[in-house]
Amino acid sequence: MESKPGPTRLLSRALFTDLLFLVQAGAAGVFGVSQAVRLVSSQEGVNVTWFLYWLVFLLLNVVLTARAHAAQPSRITIQSLLGYVWWSLFAAAGLVTFLVQSSSRWDSRDSITTAGVAVTVAALALAYRGLPLRDPILRGSLALAFKSVPQVVLAVKIAMEGGSGIAGLAILTGHVTICARILQLAFSIREAGWDRNRRGSLLSELGNEASWLLVTVLWLTA
Repeated sequence: MESKPGPTRLLSRALFTDLLFLVQAGAAGVFGVSQAVRLVSSQEGVNVTWFLYWLVFLLLNVVLTARAHAAQPSRITIQSLLGYVWWSLFAAAGLVTFLVQSSSRWDSRDSITTAGVAVTVAALALAYRGLPLRDPILRGSLALAFKSVPQVVLAVKIAMEGGSGIAGLAILTGHVTICARILQLAFSIREAGWDRNRRGSLLSELGNEASWLLVTVLWLTA
């Protein structure tokens, strides 16, 4: 029989997850502010759909995390939920800043992104036919589509046109926060098991990190 963790181990785990939450909250602030400042001077490489579908991704994860917390409440799921809400505020602020600053609010890349997201969503609907829209795995897959497809298109646009509209701090803190959320999910899964809400969130975040790595590589070589 597996022994239960002692008080010292539980305290260490709580301190570590609290640290992850603080790191994520601080990095999100740095990302949001640095990116907003950069957008005032340059929008090169940035698309309106990057912000728009990023916000959809975050809101889908807000729902997944809220449902995971409702199914099995914990300190970690509260922190994860607050993290997604916090990020949603910065994504919305970035979208507004871009719309205010950009002279061209919609371009061909936005149309390509929207078409790519639509095709991916249609493919997911076919692959998961029979599942209700509220199913967590389907929602996690949709979140992945709304985040990964725009970031792949963003990476291509950076390679073709340059990426001065994306702040270096945003690149770095993006990885910090994604990895912090993945670690949070790992602790949450270890604590509560592989329920479908947590699996859906983890799926979306792994795709998020993979596509952000592509953006990073092309931004560094642009």
